[in-house]
Amino acid sequence: MDNVEPHKLTSMIIDPNPARRKNLLDKFYALLNDKASLAELKGIKREHLYQLADSGFIKLKHGRFDEAEKLFQALILLDHRNAYFHASMGAVHQKKMKPVEAILEYSIALSIDAKDITSLVNRGEIYLRHKNFRKAAEDFRSAILLDMSGRNLWANRARSLVIAIKRSMEPQSKNVPRQKV
Repeated sequence: MDNVEPHKLTSMIIDPNPARRKNLLDKFYALLNDKASLAELKGIKREHLYQLADSGFIKLKHGRFDEAEKLFQALILLDHRNAYFHASMGAVHQKKMKPVEAILEYSIALSIDAKDITSLVNRGEIYLRHKNFRKAAEDFRSAILLDMSGRNLWANRARSLVIAIKRSMEPQSKNVPRQKV
C-alpha cells in the first residue's frame, strides 16, 4: 500500500455516500426479513445457481450422494427460498436413508411451493415406507388433486401407489372374520 499513488488509493475505496448506504441497508434488511436471498444480495444470477443444481442432480443420479449433498447445501445457503433446492436436498437425504432429514427438506420445499407434486409424492413414499398410512395418503391425495388431467408423472406415481395400497389391504380385510352381532 505504501507504493500506491494517493489518487489510485481513493478509487479502490468505495464511497459510502448516503444513497449507496441506504441501498446496502435495504438489501441487508431484506435478507434479514426473508425477502431476499444471499445470492440476490451478492448479485449471483439464477441461471448460475441452476447450472450448479443441474450438476448436483447429475451427481445424485449417478450415486455420488455426498458430492450432491455438498452442492445442494451450498445452493440452499445461497438461496434458501428456492423450493427446488430443498426438494433436491430431500432427494439426497432420501437416497442416503435419512428419512427425518428428507421429510424436513420436502416440507420446507412445500412451504415455499405448495404445488410441488414431486415433494408431495416423495414425502408420501417415506411416510408409506414407515407405515404412516394417514400422512402418506394425505400427500398422495394432494398430489393427485394437483394433477386432475393425469399428465404429471409424479402424480401418476401417487395414483399407482394408492391403487397398490388398496389392493394390498383388500386380502387382509377378506381374511378377517366378521363378528356376529
